[in-house]
Amino acid sequence: MKGLRGISAVRWLSAWVCALVLGMLATGAAEAGAQNMKPRVIVFVHGLHGDRWSWSGPNNAYWPQMIQTDPHFRMSDVVVAEYPTPTIRGRLSTQQLSEMLWKQLAQQKVWQHREVVIIAHSLGGIVTEEMLLNHPAEASRVRFIVSYATPHQGSFIANMAKTYDSDPLLTDLSSSNDNNFLMNLEQKWRSTPTAARIHRYCAYETQDTAAGTGMGKYLHAQARVVNYYSATYGCDADTPPQAINADHINIIKPANRWADAYTFFAKVYHNNPVMDVAETVRDNRIAGLTVACNGTNTSDDLPVPIALDPALHEQVVGAEVELSQQEKVHVTDPPVVKKIDPYGVAHVAYSFKGDGRGMLLGCPTGRAAILVHFKVRGQVPVKE
Repeated sequence: MKGLRGISAVRWLSAWVCALVLGMLATGAAEAGAQNMKPRVIVFVHGLHGDRWSWSGPNNAYWPQMIQTDPHFRMSDVVVAEYPTPTIRGRLSTQQLSEMLWKQLAQQKVWQHREVVIIAHSLGGIVTEEMLLNHPAEASRVRFIVSYATPHQGSFIANMAKTYDSDPLLTDLSSSNDNNFLMNLEQKWRSTPTAARIHRYCAYETQDTAAGTGMGKYLHAQARVVNYYSATYGCDADTPPQAINADHINIIKPANRWADAYTFFAKVYHNNPVMDVAETVRDNRIAGLTVACNGTNTSDDLPVPIALDPALHEQVVGAEVELSQQEKVHVTDPPVVKKIDPYGVAHVAYSFKGDGRGMLLGCPTGRAAILVHFKVRGQVPVKE
């Protein structure tokens, strides 16, 4: 009996520690002051019939905590989201849950971060996409989503379950050919600019789920809850889907940092590094401008371009101009930048005259160049 009491005490202590850590994670960025907030936040969004404990693996491993204490993610805060999906008699639709999730993330100050990345399990991926479609301003902050066993084309388990469970989520997740909800969701995603730019990466389960566990409660035998095609539909082709040797429930329960679920996210994360904002000054010179000794060279709109890297989201935020390399010219009015195009062209107005006839040199040709100093703001990857 003493041994049993000792084991119970250890379990109680472990549960208390996990609860303490979870409280810190759930608060996450909400408690971070503006000066302490990290540039990126990683948000965990659970699936159907899940909760904030869904990410708990063997030996008290807790995925959000593992990331929070991993120095390879030092530029990111961690937030664990939770929304209500009761195991019986659920009454909330995906649309309603997406609004609840959005409000909760706002309370946790997720949207105050410069970048947001999301780890979503099962239904969580669908709820996340619905949320971002309805909130384009917040979607513009999301760099990528990593979905684990998200049924983008539905699940036949949901087909079976909705015959005796009226939860509207099961209708949204059914794999029927007439599932208008999922078809419309994907069409809207691809046609909405703020959503279409978000990278989507996918992992899929390779084991059947046993009856009576999680979604398995709807089964009479073991079965694959989300098949490969449903789990990988619509995801980025530049990163192959990741097979996870687990069932639908355990796919998000890595035992350590070497588990496939963990390393897949780590690879995606570091292939999409945190970007910092930086400003540089770049010059472009338009040389070879000439003028006769008694003439005038003038222009109200000389276009001067500068090359920008779209991958770094570069834009021109300012420009100054000067007349350089002057030979035998006289400047009456200094050149000015009249406007700057968004794609990096400065429009310059200038005027200069020749120096006139010389007693010995006759009528020398004057020469000058227009030199534009562009202030360019862009993003640079940060090493972690």
